[in-house]
Amino acid sequence: MAISDVDEALAITEGFGTHECRAFRAHIFKAHEFICLALAQHYKRIALAVGHVKANEALRKIHKTLKLGKSFEGLHMTSPDEDVRRFAEHKAKMLKAMFFRENKARRYRNGLQKAIKSVENCQLTFPHPNPLQASQEEIMPALARVFCPDWWRRGIRTLQDLYLEEVHIKLGLVNKRSGIYASNHGVNRKLAQWKRNEAVLAALEAVNELGEVFNLLDVAKRSVANLANRRSELMTRISGYEAISRKRGDHGVFLTLTAPSKYHSHLSTNCKPNPRYNGATPAEVQAYFNQQWAKIRAKLKRSQIQPYGFRVVEPHHDGCPHWHMLLFIAPEQVKEALSIFRHYALEIDGNEPGAQKRRFTVKYIDPNKGTAAGYIAKYIAKNIDGEHVGEDLYGHDAIQSAIRIRAWASTWKIRQFEQIGGPSVTAWRESRRLAHSEHSEAALDSIGSELLKGLIEAADKGDWETFTELSGGPTPERANLPLRALHVVKAGLNKYGQEAQKLIGLLFQAKSRVITRFHEWTVRPAADYISSGAEARAIGGANAPPLEYCQ
Repeated sequence: MAISDVDEALAITEGFGTHECRAFRAHIFKAHEFICLALAQHYKRIALAVGHVKANEALRKIHKTLKLGKSFEGLHMTSPDEDVRRFAEHKAKMLKAMFFRENKARRYRNGLQKAIKSVENCQLTFPHPNPLQASQEEIMPALARVFCPDWWRRGIRTLQDLYLEEVHIKLGLVNKRSGIYASNHGVNRKLAQWKRNEAVLAALEAVNELGEVFNLLDVAKRSVANLANRRSELMTRISGYEAISRKRGDHGVFLTLTAPSKYHSHLSTNCKPNPRYNGATPAEVQAYFNQQWAKIRAKLKRSQIQPYGFRVVEPHHDGCPHWHMLLFIAPEQVKEALSIFRHYALEIDGNEPGAQKRRFTVKYIDPNKGTAAGYIAKYIAKNIDGEHVGEDLYGHDAIQSAIRIRAWASTWKIRQFEQIGGPSVTAWRESRRLAHSEHSEAALDSIGSELLKGLIEAADKGDWETFTELSGGPTPERANLPLRALHVVKAGLNKYGQEAQKLIGLLFQAKSRVITRFHEWTVRPAADYISSGAEARAIGGANAPPLEYCQ
């Protein structure tokens, strides 16, 4: 007869503590059977190191995290999406009824305080920074969100993603031997989410005032939401920057910044748990890097050093992020710039073993040996779709690893790629949109600027080099950029009773409007999916996603 996972977990932890301790462990193992073996191994490691009392405390803490608490009325971190949906609908309905009951009885403030407390008890943030100081008119959009099941469902799904992944990291289930970059459970959750999102897009269509109809999934596949398109656009911009650097005589450097050892849950060499690990999540490590980068930028500005290039964030095998930066710098400023980077990269725990060697590394781009774009291409590809990479650093298939890396970035809300310097990428995309429009010639003639024509022509050709040079170069003052995104307030309010903005085109030299979006679009359930379910129907109309790629 096959032994159950719970019985095996109890066998792993046998002999630690009292009979009551065993019953306590059994209760928790049964509650979280899908990871009970990892819980047991985690318990055993702690018990052997510091005793069963500390192991009990650690197990209780994980159980509390997974259970969520009384405010969730039986909902667990592991609850399926149907249960999350039911809870969200119940919570929104209950709070709405409570608030209007209190308000009718002239107890507005009491009702508001109850709503705030209910949201915070569920570990969510009330959607207004100062609700008790706000007027009733100012607070109504926030309350509309609290009364909306969609708002609750999104918040709880995010909590589930973050807490479950954090638990998997602490249990040793995120590393090159268990689940590289992200836990298997977390990756499967993201795959299911992406599949849901794709199904919703397939079930919706956009229709304009001319009666033209486009399926939203088809529209998305033609945009930078398509992984191949995203990779191609990034490489175009990087190659353009490199061409500019050759003209200017700037030097290319490839920098890698690694976090202090306390942020790594597992050692890289033998994959054993890191005794220095402080329990930080990838999001907290990313916050550390952002803080150090802000200091670096400020010091570079004071030193009148203006690098330009790209930053790529990717995970180590245990999910801890590190940064790669391809930068172009004036040759006489390279030494000082690198000194600034090194100082702040090693500002925290810079004297720990191995820090001087591993925490900040520099590779100089030698044009005689290859291009900067070619050097960074593998880092771009392995973080998007893994195409043309083969294997990653740890010997895993790069295409499969890319899926795990995107799941990691999505879970922890980490922006993988960032352009440093240069013109707005939104202005670039809108310029390309205009160039491909039948209204392009009329729009350009109405303004009559050779500069604008040059910008649109460069964008149409995919010439980031010329587009950047015409925009003021790779290190322009933002206020002096000739093209900026033009947003206007939408007609009507959104479903939360707020004004919303929409992108309609470009503002040229801060005065001339260049319209790139010529139609009014409405989202509705696709004819083939009228009976496809409530989620697709609910996302139409006021709930519709932005139509970023419709003309």
